[in-house]
Amino acid sequence: MSIAVTPVGGTHIPLLEAELLRWVGSGDSLLEVACLDALFPPGKLLRPILCMESAKAVGGTAEQVLAFAAGIECLHVASLIHDDIVDQDPVRRGRASTAEQYGLAEALVAGDGLSMAGIAAMLSGGPAERVLHAARVTVEALRHMCQGIMRETEIRGDLTCGVPAVLNVMQAKTAALTGAACQAGAILAGATLEQDQALRRYGEQLGMAFQIRDDLLPYTAEDQITGKTAISDVANLQPTLPVLLAYEVADKADRDRLTTVFHGDTDPVTAHRDILAVLTRTGALTKAAQMASSRAEQAHVALTGLPDALRLAELATSAADRQH
Repeated sequence: MSIAVTPVGGTHIPLLEAELLRWVGSGDSLLEVACLDALFPPGKLLRPILCMESAKAVGGTAEQVLAFAAGIECLHVASLIHDDIVDQDPVRRGRASTAEQYGLAEALVAGDGLSMAGIAAMLSGGPAERVLHAARVTVEALRHMCQGIMRETEIRGDLTCGVPAVLNVMQAKTAALTGAACQAGAILAGATLEQDQALRRYGEQLGMAFQIRDDLLPYTAEDQITGKTAISDVANLQPTLPVLLAYEVADKADRDRLTTVFHGDTDPVTAHRDILAVLTRTGALTKAAQMASSRAEQAHVALTGLPDALRLAELATSAADRQH
């Protein structure tokens, strides 16, 4: 699951881009070329920016966690490469996905290569005890991500799986790593236990808010804005939060429409149109937007008492208001 963010961390982006090049290489081999193509042009670099801003929020500096933050981005992009393979998505960030451009085998190797670069970057320096703690937090989040991806494949096409199931997938696939990015930044900056736990909660709630908004985008924004085809989830028969919210309250006719779509009996364009009509009639789009805003508010609350959390608070506000 891919999420974007307004450029609150714009001052960090040149530093992060340079650090990514330092760890991935300059394009001297096919592996480096494929890895760089997946990384650049970058997305909004949410996770590494969260790591750097979390360090600042507890009195540290962005520079002291720069390599670790770049490592998190490498690991995140590696997961996106593999996610596109699982979903057979030809588009990522408005461009051909790595598998579409280079081939399936090459994309698998590029994902592995970025993972190794990410691990090397995370372990590259700083007080050993802090680095080890931050790395353990991040690896545990990545383990949860893998569980979420597997669970997502299990519920494909199943409209009866229920809203809690898809929320659990979001928590594992998206929120766990955003929470870990925040917690790791705090740990590396020498935060207290109370501070790093607060920042983990903030990151998890922020990740949920962004992912819920991401599920809404196929029905509220144009493809050129979202950078992905609006029919992707429908084509993959993947029940998302707004679809399951609609199914819970829909009448028999609308439930039958959704069931027909998720049996794969409808072409994706028609399916998307039919789903949008059901989501609108049932109020599911409004309900999902309210859930995103509630998560963003919980992210705000988690920041209470931190010494320098202005940028993090701005990110929570953008998650609540996000329209693209």
